[in-house]
Amino acid sequence: MAKITKIIFPILLIGLFLFLRFNNIEKGLFFWNDMGRDLSVLQTWKDTFKPPLLGPQTSALPINQSSIYFYFLYPLFLLFNGHPLSSLITCALLYVTTFLLGLSYIRRYSLPLKTSSIFIVFLLASIHPQYIIQNRFVWNPSLVSPFILVALYSFYLLQIKYSVKKLAIFSLSIATAVSISYSIAPLLIAIILYWLFFYRRHFRNFAITLILSFFLLNITTIFFEIRHNFLLTSSLFTKKSPTQESLTFSDKTNQLANFIFITDNSLLNIALFVSSLIICLAILYKYQHSSSALPFFVSFLYLTLTLISYLTPITIQPHYIFAYTCLLFILISSLNPLLKYPILIFAFIAYLNINKLNFYFRPAPRTYAQMENCFQQYCSQFNLPTYVSVQSDLHPFHNGPEHRYLLKKSGCNVKNIETENGQADYMTVILDTGSFSQQTKYYELDLFGKFTQDSTFNCLPNFQIILLSHKL
Repeated sequence: MAKITKIIFPILLIGLFLFLRFNNIEKGLFFWNDMGRDLSVLQTWKDTFKPPLLGPQTSALPINQSSIYFYFLYPLFLLFNGHPLSSLITCALLYVTTFLLGLSYIRRYSLPLKTSSIFIVFLLASIHPQYIIQNRFVWNPSLVSPFILVALYSFYLLQIKYSVKKLAIFSLSIATAVSISYSIAPLLIAIILYWLFFYRRHFRNFAITLILSFFLLNITTIFFEIRHNFLLTSSLFTKKSPTQESLTFSDKTNQLANFIFITDNSLLNIALFVSSLIICLAILYKYQHSSSALPFFVSFLYLTLTLISYLTPITIQPHYIFAYTCLLFILISSLNPLLKYPILIFAFIAYLNINKLNFYFRPAPRTYAQMENCFQQYCSQFNLPTYVSVQSDLHPFHNGPEHRYLLKKSGCNVKNIETENGQADYMTVILDTGSFSQQTKYYELDLFGKFTQDSTFNCLPNFQIILLSHKL
């Protein structure tokens, strides 16, 4: 019976995880912007056999993350012939694999961790709205949580019994998480502070393995910097960072509360956030003489991370909270059953109610298949060099990498008007729930020059293609 339970529980939990991410996904996948950017980079890699040296640019600083993000996505990109579902499947495989390996590792080595802790953490990651939303729409931070969790558990076990193997696993895991998304850097700072305050032993080994890990994971960035005279480094000092807004204490409190707890009530989110801080303070007091205990370790990181977030002049974004959620999941799993199980029941009610489920599984304004069919028809009729302009009321990003990616994939000869001006006599204007009245929202037509409107191609409701030709 025990063996059957060990098999059934993981299967049920994985089934719930996959259902929440892939139910109605063909109709619900909204293919846009960041996903198109990622697939364009991967397609260029496939076409040129040259792997990218840089990852995506950060939203807070004029610098790029590590290219390992693209290396994770590339194998299934090839397997699924460039379909965006490949990124979603990569993300899901990473979570499920980490969960199963964690269970196997604990059972095999009889570690001072309960398998119930791994179950609870994976359950919370399965049903948390931010995870579901960003696992149904992959962008760069969505891959980080498995690496954060492995790093946190490895560091906890490292304190109980030091070993080079555990140190290597910890260093590689946290370095991977930070390299994929620099929003995890505050967590690393919190861990370093914990090490200096409460652990101190083997700090030299810790520093060496961490530096080596970052070097290995960012070696392509280092190569890029040497090749281009340290362009990224100089950009930090010469280029203006994106404007940061909502930096007040009140704004950051609202952002942290609403992004971490994401119930339907903002006041409830704030109450939960404040409660989590109070609980962490109480745990620090309770375990003040047992600093290596898991609740103390996690609580210290949670509070330190909060302090860093308030002090850092960067706007809190939804994809910046994965370090928080990982700490919160582990903290909940370590609580007394009288607290732990009511919290889990509340999470089920708050996160899997009918309104939330309808939001997760709602149809997209237009599907990938519909876009692909439209562009294939268009490109079969027109294959001359063309620039692309996107007029959309669905989102503010006018460069439309998702449209450019699919146009190229469908056989169109797409040129970039900013870097290849003068190499095309046509402009393809895509109206993605948008309109065109002889002008675009941005400056593409100023670069293009005088034009005439040649033809209109209708393929979907609220989705139209207008072809412009250069007027001599």
